[in-house]
Amino acid sequence: MTTATDIPGGVSFTLNDQSLTAMSGETILQAARRHGVDIPHLCYADGLATAGNCRACVVEI
Repeated sequence: MTTATDIPGGVSFTLNDQSLTAMSGETILQAARRHGVDIPHLCYADGLATAGNCRACVVEI
């Protein structure tokens, strides 16, 4: 696994008790997906408007 020290501008964070890293410019959702963590969300669902769907993927960091 890539660590934050291997990524220029990357950060390490804990998501739902799991240690993850994110690359510079990457969202928490993108980093979680890259690490195989599934976060239910609606913001990229085909046929659904994004307005009003925020906070559907709330996680503890």
